[in-house]
Amino acid sequence: MKMGLLSWLASPCCREPMRFASLDRMPDPKADIEEGSLACGSCRREYPIAGSVPRLILEEQIDARVAATSRSFTWEWLRYPGSLDEDREVFLEECQLEPGDLQGKLVLDAGCGMGRYTLVALSLGAEAAGLDLSGSLARLVPFASEEERLHVVQGDLLKPPLRAGFFDLVFSHGVLHHTKDAHAAFLAVAGLVKPGGLLSVWLYGKAGRFEDFATNPLRPDRAWVDENRRLAWFVVGARHLVSDILRLFTTRLPLALAYGLCFPLAALGALPLLKYLTFSVHPSFRVRLIENFDWLTPPFQSHHTKEELAAWCEEAGFEVLKVLPHGLIPKPGVLARRRRG
Repeated sequence: MKMGLLSWLASPCCREPMRFASLDRMPDPKADIEEGSLACGSCRREYPIAGSVPRLILEEQIDARVAATSRSFTWEWLRYPGSLDEDREVFLEECQLEPGDLQGKLVLDAGCGMGRYTLVALSLGAEAAGLDLSGSLARLVPFASEEERLHVVQGDLLKPPLRAGFFDLVFSHGVLHHTKDAHAAFLAVAGLVKPGGLLSVWLYGKAGRFEDFATNPLRPDRAWVDENRRLAWFVVGARHLVSDILRLFTTRLPLALAYGLCFPLAALGALPLLKYLTFSVHPSFRVRLIENFDWLTPPFQSHHTKEELAAWCEEAGFEVLKVLPHGLIPKPGVLARRRRG
């Protein structure tokens, strides 16, 4: 942890500024603080700094299912291939931003996992923080030790240990639906955006009402979905039902066994038509393997519509600027701006 990160933090217990409670030694301002502790400025509750990461978690609020979700993502992201050539393009597409939009901005990756998109934001000129509950953020720590503009924080998205109204851009891609309350997590994360700042979020989608499904924005290469909306709606609903049935079993399996069962699914993901019976059609076998695991093992997984996400934005005081186009499977996503005043 760098000395400068202290001014970004707020205690998860009281939402108050934090101070250093103990350090082995006072470091150079630009050096990493590897071990020590932080304290809430109000109740004086202490939180450890371990392995260069402030661990700002309210342990009493981490129930068995939350802990199991954290273990699942630690397993997943520690096995992910690492940064991919496609990451920059995917990040910009999902943020719905241009490369120059991040230059000089304060950016938060809310639910960063191993930090592949945190690193993209950094490469685009941002000063970036990666926040995650799981141990997978250990993969981001070596980069943060070498880069002054990169920070790593362990914490819960429902109780984010960061200052309200602080960031120019907060993005959370494919994460909030894995919390125990996606709506509450959205509001907590949205509150970290400064007035006039931007929020980019996408969630797992669902078929929902056909009237809403029929107006979902599609990628230009998905004309066949547009021409067969009723059939696509039925397929999405059926796939969701099958997924829910499978997850009754897979979320209760030991992680190693669940991981093994994802190998045949990853193989099917390369076959025409049959690939749509799986949960990833990525060109890389290793990525398909992890994405199937991602779908089947976390205890928490909710599904939403673009209408639901738009309502959350309005509730949080945001104006939706863009809605994310997708393919057959709905992927409700928005780029929204926080209203001033």
